[in-house]
Amino acid sequence: MHCVPLPGQGHIDHLLIGPAGIFCVRTVPGRRQRAVIGDLLLTVGRTEPRPDPRWIRRAAAYAAAALSAKVTPALAVVDASRVETAPTVRDIRILQPPTATPTLAASPTTLKPPEIDSLFARARDTTTWLHLTDRSPAGV
Repeated sequence: MHCVPLPGQGHIDHLLIGPAGIFCVRTVPGRRQRAVIGDLLLTVGRTEPRPDPRWIRRAAAYAAAALSAKVTPALAVVDASRVETAPTVRDIRILQPPTATPTLAASPTTLKPPEIDSLFARARDTTTWLHLTDRSPAGV
């Protein structure tokens, strides 16, 4: 799914639901520059650091609350000359175009087809996301 609304928080760029699980993906343009991903901030080239890692963790927590399932946060860095990730970033999946599909395909199967269908149907239902703040996890 694309452009999933989060009330008061913007939108989730992509929500992937498949055998490897649920991934909440934020797309970041690399602009043919070096991207540095830390625990709290992401910097592309010489621009000001952005809170994308914090944002995607929070969005994944909201999605997990809405869908009542585990959701893995992911950053998709597109067109960067180089991507550097801090060794402490273990909870966010970092995806890049050449390796995204093989990485996700090689992930262990965690969802069965009936679960995928059920979660996809729930995610497509707009009412799932309307009252999200009522079901958000504590501290998020």
